[in-house]
Parts: sequence; structure tokens; C-alpha cells
Amino acid sequence: MATPIQKLANLSAKLFGMVSPDKITKEHLTPLIRAINEIKMEDLNFDVKEIDEIDNYRRLDQQEIAPVTYIHLHQDRTFTMSIFVLKSGGVIPLHDHPKMHGLLKVICGAVKIISYTEINKLPLPEDYNLSNSQSQSQPLTRSYKNIKTVKKNNDIILTDKDDCCVLMPIEGNIHEIQPVTNIAAFLDILAPPYESDQSCHYYQELPFSKLNMKWLLEIPQPRSYWCDTLKYKGVPLFDPM
Repeated sequence: MATPIQKLANLSAKLFGMVSPDKITKEHLTPLIRAINEIKMEDLNFDVKEIDEIDNYRRLDQQEIAPVTYIHLHQDRTFTMSIFVLKSGGVIPLHDHPKMHGLLKVICGAVKIISYTEINKLPLPEDYNLSNSQSQSQPLTRSYKNIKTVKKNNDIILTDKDDCCVLMPIEGNIHEIQPVTNIAAFLDILAPPYESDQSCHYYQELPFSKLNMKWLLEIPQPRSYWCDTLKYKGVPLFDPM
């Protein structure tokens, strides 16, 4: 009999393997949402104490502690599945998932999700002082190609008792994830996976808004964000061939 995580993996493989990413709707995702909402950290053989023990050892050894730990579960041409563990102060900075669907289910602690939805591109308002962004490597213009016009969505806080958060290719696709508790972990499904020509981009909010519109500037990956890795110790997601 398949375990909850195996059921989720099989549903993911079936959906993302049969339906083109640009044709997927929330209705297509409904069985997947039901399945991921049932997942507990015990189903993944995930023990938060192991993270604490590893980090404590590194402190004693005077090693740098990664703000985020990444646990790889699966990746193929149609989807990826992984666990992210956020330590106190460890933020997954504002970023996007171009043309991707995402499901995020908290399995330990609580997280805050700050998200934006891209809207029709508008130039920066005339009264915005471009000198506010002098830290950039090149001067900004009002038509700067790496500025996105967005609307900010309501912030949400999710715990392991809550249903998953669903991120669509447009709605809420640009987002930041912060731990609310000292340590928080979530199961993450992305479809399709990142490819060489479809990479993640990072952003910062420019200090200006108009009505419900804001502007985001694409930036390099923040130096404060990096991950160490931990091996997945749960059951295999798929039966061996």
C-alpha cells in the first residue's frame, strides 16, 4: 500500500507528465492539493532535532551556519519535490518561479509568505527619485527592463496545521518566505523544474508605490541567502523498476 508521500509523488508525476504546464488550472491541481494537505513531517521521516544537532556541532567547530537547509526528494523533467528548512533569521528572499506552478505545505513551525502579482508594465512615476537606487551597478531609467510593475497581495502566515499555499505562474509568483518560529520547514513542489533557460530571479521592492501598484527591481542573489543540504531519509517516492 502506498504511503502518503508516495501517493503525492504518483499524483504529481501523473498530472505534470500528462498536462502541458500552460494548460494546468487550479481544478487540475485539486487532487494534488488534497494529497499534500495530508502530509506530516513523520511521513517524510523528517526530524527537526537533527537540524539542531548538526548546527550545534558546527557552532562548536566554529563553522558558519547556513540560514536555510535544502533536502532533495525528487527531480525529473516535469516536476521537483524538496524540503526547505528555515532557521531563525533565515529568509528565502523575494524571488520568482517563471511559468511554474508551486505547492508549499508547512510541515514544521510556521512561515510568513509575502507575495506579489505582476501586472501590466508601467513606467516609474515621474516623481520617483531615481537617485534613491544609486546602489545599483548601472543607472536606472524609467523604462529599465528589469523593473516589474506589481500589486502586493495580502501577507499570509501558515503553520503545519494549515492547508498548502498554491502559487500560480502569474498570481503570487513573486514571493518571499520568512520563518515565524525559531525553525520552520515546508514541503515544496514545483512544476516544471528550473531549466538552464528558465532560472530564478531575485528582486527588491523600490521605495515607492502608487494606488495599489508597486515596482520591483531585479537584483543578484542576495549574499545572505545560501543553503546547506541534508539527505532525505524517508521512503522512496517511487517503486524501483
